[in-house]
Amino acid sequence: MEMGIGEKGKAIVSCDASQITVVLDLPNIDGWISAMVTAEDVASIVVGSLGFSLGSGYSLELIQVTEEDGTPHVFGVRPGNPERDGETLAFTTQIEIFNLALRLAGRDIFFRLAIRDYLQAINDVSDCASYCYRAVESIKSSFVMKTGLDRWDEMHAALGTTREAITSNIKQYADPVRHGNWVNAKPTDKFIRWRMLEMTRDILRKYLEIEQPVI
Repeated sequence: MEMGIGEKGKAIVSCDASQITVVLDLPNIDGWISAMVTAEDVASIVVGSLGFSLGSGYSLELIQVTEEDGTPHVFGVRPGNPERDGETLAFTTQIEIFNLALRLAGRDIFFRLAIRDYLQAINDVSDCASYCYRAVESIKSSFVMKTGLDRWDEMHAALGTTREAITSNIKQYADPVRHGNWVNAKPTDKFIRWRMLEMTRDILRKYLEIEQPVI
């Protein structure tokens, strides 16, 4: 399948044995990361249309981009800080965090679903902000359930968060998308997405420390 992109660009999409390949011919593309985002958008159009027509819940995962000169870039499940080589979202006390998270997730539905959304955010460029904000809202809802007060104050007081920081780093990007207003969605890049993922992770960690302290 061939699709036109812009005035002079095009994309060729093919699928064999559930493996989809997108070949981009875009003279003005800005690097392989931009190519990845574009290829994912193109593939989503095709896969979404096919799934819609068949009533089938297909999903899509882009795992590799190959540059014109043959240089491959494989995408993993653990992104790195674009400003500091070697830094990831992983905790240095990984085993301890795993054990605490396992206990809390087993008895706290808000934390359990917040983790699910956070992990979705890590791998979803388009909906990263929406998943991050929903994860934060899950934690806020936990405090609402305990106090009966539908507000953010208790979460901010307990976790040291602020409305301004959450709005500037996550909410302003999530709101248009959450309401289906894609035209007014603010663009994000790898630096913005890293900050929202980092903030979401830290909110989950602070909640974990309060609700499941080390014994």
